[in-house]
Amino acid sequence: MSSVRTILGWLTPLGILGAGIAAFLLLGRQPPPARKVVAEQSALAVSTAPAEAVTEGLVIEADGVVVPLREVTLAAEVGGRVLKKAAACNEGQFVTAGTPLFEIDPRDYEFDVARLERELAQATIAITEIDEELVQNAASIDLAERQVELARREASRLEGLKSGRIVTESEHDRAVREELTAANALSTLQGQRRVFDTRRNRLVEAQALASTMLEKARLDLARTRIIAPIDGIVVEDKVEQDSFVAKGTPLVTLEDTSAAEVRASLQMEDVARIWGAKRPAGDADRDAHEQLDAPATVVYSIGDAVYEWQGVLSRQEGRGLDEKTRALPCRVIVADPQGVKALDRYGVAMPHLPPGAPRSLLRGMFVEVRVHVEPGDALLSIPEEAQRPSGEVWVARDGRLVVLRPRAVHAAAGRVFFDAGASGMLVGDRVITSQIAHPRDGMAVAEPAAAPGRAAAIREGEDAT
Repeated sequence: MSSVRTILGWLTPLGILGAGIAAFLLLGRQPPPARKVVAEQSALAVSTAPAEAVTEGLVIEADGVVVPLREVTLAAEVGGRVLKKAAACNEGQFVTAGTPLFEIDPRDYEFDVARLERELAQATIAITEIDEELVQNAASIDLAERQVELARREASRLEGLKSGRIVTESEHDRAVREELTAANALSTLQGQRRVFDTRRNRLVEAQALASTMLEKARLDLARTRIIAPIDGIVVEDKVEQDSFVAKGTPLVTLEDTSAAEVRASLQMEDVARIWGAKRPAGDADRDAHEQLDAPATVVYSIGDAVYEWQGVLSRQEGRGLDEKTRALPCRVIVADPQGVKALDRYGVAMPHLPPGAPRSLLRGMFVEVRVHVEPGDALLSIPEEAQRPSGEVWVARDGRLVVLRPRAVHAAAGRVFFDAGASGMLVGDRVITSQIAHPRDGMAVAEPAAAPGRAAAIREGEDAT
């Protein structure tokens, strides 16, 4: 019984397997499913823009702040009480060159001038006196010389008569004594002449000293009136009327408004581009402290209104780069701070300034500086949106996408600039500005007007119309 159960346990699975195989064979073979024919992929519609040649140079943009060209601090050059203070000397007032600002009490200096004028007059009179004495001394010397000559001849004549015993010895001695007396008188007069000459030199020096001191006193008297040396705005008023000031005390600070400067910082790539535009390639003869000297435009915005001033990027500030920003501090000089030009929303110059326009550049204005540079090499530019975040530029050529990786040399005003020779792009190339989900080199692309699907839809719409 157990053996029969064992045999059935083996045969039952085999029977089930056989029945399954028989059923599969009875079902028969099914035909394969029909294959779908995939239509050829159409060109992807993209938006493009042309790559344009740069003909008007580059514009380097930087932020800046307006600073005064110079500030002049006027100090008291003499001491005294402030007798007058002009109303134009208050902070914020505009003054022109030559405007009186302060007057220090001049009476002490007027007394000094009067005293020295009298001393100079006395010195002149003393010189006149000594000149008269010199004239008299010259006449006396002339007479003494004649007397000496007569005495000498008398002594010589008596010398000959003495040998012939015509005159006595005493008479000859008297003649010799008279000759010596005349010679002594002449020597005395000649000594007086030398003393008079020395005294006159001393008086001339005293006169020159008095004249110098008088000029100094007059200069001090003139310095009691402080006038504005330049056209400018009073930015700091430090002294009030009736105050006593010592020599060197600061009185007022003026800001020169004949010109203005803008402090800005440029990256070294931009500075190198300015240097390259000033000198041809390969020119190694360059000054280590070469000036920048490039035209620039200063732009200031109030809301939607834009105002411009013309200036020149004149020089670098200091000797090197800023340690924090690694940029080169520079100065832009605006020769005419009042030469403002207003632009409308389209960037066109307006014939007249609107009522709310600034009439001049003011210190502290935060402005935009646009430096105009003529590039040394040929450049081309594309819209900023045509360059991908990775740096790639997609170009549509002959209906295919070409992926380029050029190195940008500059970016400004919504455009990116490339070297025409090294970028791989040509003037007139169509660069793709639209987004592509999975871009690949060589994929089919077309502008919307040339895309097959859209062209067919346009034709169907025209037929229906």
